[in-house]
Amino acid sequence: MIYENDIIPIISSLKRSFQSDPYPRLKVRRLWLKELESLLTKNEAKFIDAINSDFGNRSMFETLSCEILPTISAIKHAYKNLPLWMKEEKRRTSPIFWFGKSSVLFQPIGLVAIISPWNYPLQLTLIPLVNALAAGNRVILKPSEKTKHFSALLRDIFTKDFDNSAAKVLTGDRKTSKIIVSNKDIDHIFFTGSTIVGKEIAKTAAINLTPVTLELGGKSPAYISKTANLTSALKSIVKGKIINAGQTCIAPDYLIVNSVHEKKFLEKFFFILEKLYPNILENDDYTSILSENNLLQLIGLLKDANKKGGKVLVGIKNSIEDLDFDEKKVDTFKATYTKGLKLLPSLILRPNFEMKVMQTEIFGPILPVFFVECDDEAISLINRNDRPLAFYWFGKEKYSREKWMKNIVVGGVTLNDCLLHCVQNDLPFGGVSKSGLGAYHGVWGFENFSHRKAIFTQSRFSAVSLLNPPYDTKKLKLFNFLKLLL
Repeated sequence: MIYENDIIPIISSLKRSFQSDPYPRLKVRRLWLKELESLLTKNEAKFIDAINSDFGNRSMFETLSCEILPTISAIKHAYKNLPLWMKEEKRRTSPIFWFGKSSVLFQPIGLVAIISPWNYPLQLTLIPLVNALAAGNRVILKPSEKTKHFSALLRDIFTKDFDNSAAKVLTGDRKTSKIIVSNKDIDHIFFTGSTIVGKEIAKTAAINLTPVTLELGGKSPAYISKTANLTSALKSIVKGKIINAGQTCIAPDYLIVNSVHEKKFLEKFFFILEKLYPNILENDDYTSILSENNLLQLIGLLKDANKKGGKVLVGIKNSIEDLDFDEKKVDTFKATYTKGLKLLPSLILRPNFEMKVMQTEIFGPILPVFFVECDDEAISLINRNDRPLAFYWFGKEKYSREKWMKNIVVGGVTLNDCLLHCVQNDLPFGGVSKSGLGAYHGVWGFENFSHRKAIFTQSRFSAVSLLNPPYDTKKLKLFNFLKLLL
């Protein structure tokens, strides 16, 4: 257990560690990455069990595919590319300053604090760590208090098996996070979580002018265009929505469908859902909602949508059932449509922006569905919301795709599938505006945790020295000549 009085000494010790070696050699950084890979591989089963305990039920395959494999991939990618990333980069020098040389050195920024969420506790803690260590920093990890088994395991493993002069784990609640964020020795804060908490983090960090990276969320839309293969699109959307029971920051948060698919949509959606997750409430591949409070909030969203004109549909017993909450109290609903903390996936037809489900990130297996006549109508719908973290487009027509890419502002995009831009090591991952600030993954993460140090090296002969005072008409002519070279 980490107590409040222990936090500042730990921060101070890591700061001293950085000051003693502010530019770790390639060999040292690679050793950190190898230690991290070994730690993860050796304790894989323990991590799977801990995360399963925190959720009540989390499929081993989801933890493997969404957490462990992407993290190992990030480690190997950084290890391989680190010599190139660390190399001082040459830059063009203006002709006025010939024969000097310009370059950029990526300098470790110092002590990084990584504050991670509960929904993917391993990946969203360790991939930023990979980037920060590759960049040569020291790191404090603050995992979520809502995943207490994982957080305690991570702390114990790091204390025992990782270089404590490079990274340490602090457990605790929001009070712990606030102490970390407000500490002047922190040189960069990396936060993944809700927009509300992100604003608090940014506000506290601003007191010390501490730079922040905010990986937030928002309402990520998916669009099935008229040229899309409906069956193929729905397979991707169902999987992208139902994995981790929708508790994914880049899960499709609402769906827009061209009306040419409307007649076949419902039957195909629930058929594919049953095929991928048969007998879903009893299916161990289907993850539980994290807590009773989260479950009740999701039921509240359904009830509110129904009250405001939405048609709530679930697939149950090989049929599609239309729910009417006027006749169903929460207890009655839970008895039929939940099991433990598992919630039956549902669609909301006829959604509108008065509904709470369209005003907040859902973070559960609920999918509002709009039907539209054309691309312009769909683009207009999306632009009514804040800029999303992710967007998913399904179709075959090149002009339509290009129109979409140029007319919506979004953190990242996967075309004809869901989620997959997030696991590409050579693509930046991050939001825009209210869905986030800054990006990471691969070289983008390395640069995010580095200071781009500008270096100019003067030569023995400097062209600019010809412009030294005293000034005369000859030097004025030289000024005018140099302007032509720019």
